[in-house]
Amino acid sequence: MFWRKRKDGFEWREYVRTTILVRRRNRRDRVEQAAKAAVGGIKDAGERGAAAGVVGAQVLGRGAKVLGERGAAAGVIGAQALGRGAKAMGQQGIAASKAGLHAAGSGVRAGIPAAWELLKSLAATIQTALAIVWTLIVLGFERLGRMLAPVVAALWRLIEPILPKVRKPTVAFPLAAIAFVALAGSFRRIPVNGWSSTVIIALVIGTLITLLLIAAWLANGVPAWIASPLRAAGGGAARVGGALRQAGPSSASIFRGLTVALVAAIVVGGGWLLWRALPSVSIGGLDTTTASLASSLKGRASAVTGDTLRIDRTNVRLSGIEAPIPGQTCTDARNRPWACGAAAEKELSRFLGRAQINCEIDGEDGDGVRLATCLKGDTDVASELVRRGYAFAQSGFFFSSYGSMEDEARNAKAGIWAGEAARPEDYRDQKWNEASESAPDGCPIKGNVSRGKRIYLLPWSRGYDRAKVIESLGERWFCSEAEARAAGFTSS
Repeated sequence: MFWRKRKDGFEWREYVRTTILVRRRNRRDRVEQAAKAAVGGIKDAGERGAAAGVVGAQVLGRGAKVLGERGAAAGVIGAQALGRGAKAMGQQGIAASKAGLHAAGSGVRAGIPAAWELLKSLAATIQTALAIVWTLIVLGFERLGRMLAPVVAALWRLIEPILPKVRKPTVAFPLAAIAFVALAGSFRRIPVNGWSSTVIIALVIGTLITLLLIAAWLANGVPAWIASPLRAAGGGAARVGGALRQAGPSSASIFRGLTVALVAAIVVGGGWLLWRALPSVSIGGLDTTTASLASSLKGRASAVTGDTLRIDRTNVRLSGIEAPIPGQTCTDARNRPWACGAAAEKELSRFLGRAQINCEIDGEDGDGVRLATCLKGDTDVASELVRRGYAFAQSGFFFSSYGSMEDEARNAKAGIWAGEAARPEDYRDQKWNEASESAPDGCPIKGNVSRGKRIYLLPWSRGYDRAKVIESLGERWFCSEAEARAAGFTSS
């Protein structure tokens, strides 16, 4: 008979499992009880805190109410006090203002008569002083007239026979037109080309013709519209200047003195200008300068600036044009800046190449640089630069030699005319004004010492922005080129 052994330990495992489950259940019960107790405590604490908060709020409300009532009472009292103080101050201020206005009015009323008397006295003094000055001027002209009377008489005897012919309209009008063209053209060219020999000769010719016309016009006597004011002025001067002389000058003597003095001033001034021009005037192929300047130059040339070239170690500037100066910038069609001054110099150098250049000297500019008309073969160098749009045309007496070419270049938008370009004079003025704003005392010229050389830089000079003025090295600022040269500095 087969015997099967019974499983030992079966009841023991059930016991252990049961015990573990019972212990787990007990722990859950204890946790639930602790949680209930905690919730109950929090609830109780909340109820007590709420009760305390209600009590505190009631106490705080009563305190705020008391404080508010007391503050309102204090504010009312302060406002009342302030109102009384302001009222008192206003009353005092009104009273003081009334007193001040009254005093000021009294002072003005008292001062008006005194001021009026002072003004009348000052006006009388000025009137007397002017009358005395006028009398002294008249006396001076009279004495000058007496001194120059022999010279004027001799000149009058020379020109008197031709005065009747000059008075004829057929002669007077052409002479007047010539004088006007000569004088107006000279004054128009002086700012552009300076005191050249052509300008001075035109001034002398225009002045002499004008004097001849005036003499012919006045030969028959002084017009009434001139004599009457002079007679009145002379009478007034005579009355006031009694202490200076017994009787005042007549209108005729006044006019003679003024005329002689004016003629003398014009003659002396014209002679001085002519003498000043002689060093640069070539007469009949003979050189009148002390330095023996050649009237023409020939050879290979190199560009110095956009309108200046060098031939045989001599710098000449092209007459009738002006190119953008070195360092000048212009704007292109897209309003972008570009170095038009450097481009003009490069264009001149490209056009000159290695060809033979012939230059005829026309004079000198204000800086002593010779002006010349230069040809490359049969082509005028200046006209070619204007036509290509790398130079401006200068004006002559009443027209510009290269004005039509400038118009063509502008219409074709060539070179500088592709965008915006300022004439050199305007560009220099702009740079000067900009530099003056930041320069000490508004003096923008920089005097630098470089390798033992003392040079000055203008606001438009190359390297101006990079240059620094270090006073410990003997460098300084200048307000003008003359001041810089007087201090021993030379142009860069």
